[in-house]
Amino acid sequence: MNPKTLVTNFVIFLLVQISNLSLEVNSLSAYHKKDYRSEFKVRPNTVVRMVITNDLFGVKNGNAGFVCAKGGNKVWKRSKPGDRYVVVEFKYDGKMRHTFTHCHLRSNFGFVNFPVSVHPDTSAQCYPSYVCGYSVRKDGVFYKPEKKLYRWK
Repeated sequence: MNPKTLVTNFVIFLLVQISNLSLEVNSLSAYHKKDYRSEFKVRPNTVVRMVITNDLFGVKNGNAGFVCAKGGNKVWKRSKPGDRYVVVEFKYDGKMRHTFTHCHLRSNFGFVNFPVSVHPDTSAQCYPSYVCGYSVRKDGVFYKPEKKLYRWK
């Protein structure tokens, strides 16, 4: 073959490839290839932890006590400022995808009752570490992922 023909064919091939690339980028079809729902799927054997942190720093008596009842196991735990406790540790096994626990917390500010629920939406909010937290503060118990405050009574 003639070298001039080879170069011409190569240039035409290159231009066709570049024009196809720009069409794909301009049409945004490259972005529609990804399945976005896969980001929020919880894989089996994923462990989600719900943690309570005592953030009552600078208070004369910043201790707090809490109990979370699951299956009749009621054990009071005492926490000082800075302490962190895992309240619920839930492992997705592919069959059971939801768990619920009710917690009761007391301090010098009063008491508060709040639910602790773990389901796939919770896991998506806690991604990538799969650790969600409740913070004990002066104005109540604050659930960080949903920015929800349970006030003292």
